[in-house]
Amino acid sequence: MSRMWMVTYDISDDRIRYRVAKILQDYGTRVQYSVFECKLREREKNRLREQLLDLLEQGDSLRWYPLCAWCRKRIVRQGCGKETKFEDYYLL
Repeated sequence: MSRMWMVTYDISDDRIRYRVAKILQDYGTRVQYSVFECKLREREKNRLREQLLDLLEQGDSLRWYPLCAWCRKRIVRQGCGKETKFEDYYLL
């Protein structure tokens, strides 16, 4: 079963920050410069965490916020932000 996560980061090195963003783009949608919303199964989340942790240096920050259905309905968007849509799909 998948769960929505908000993944945020604060990374000072441009090269590492670029690599982290590139990896996160494979798993979710960028909603702000250093914020991604990702719909992940537990195994995907663990794999993503390992990939990102391998890149981090001392002083870097990576945060994971679970977004339950109740919480997602109450997200307030202002300005140019749009609601992130994730559809369930199956490969046959």
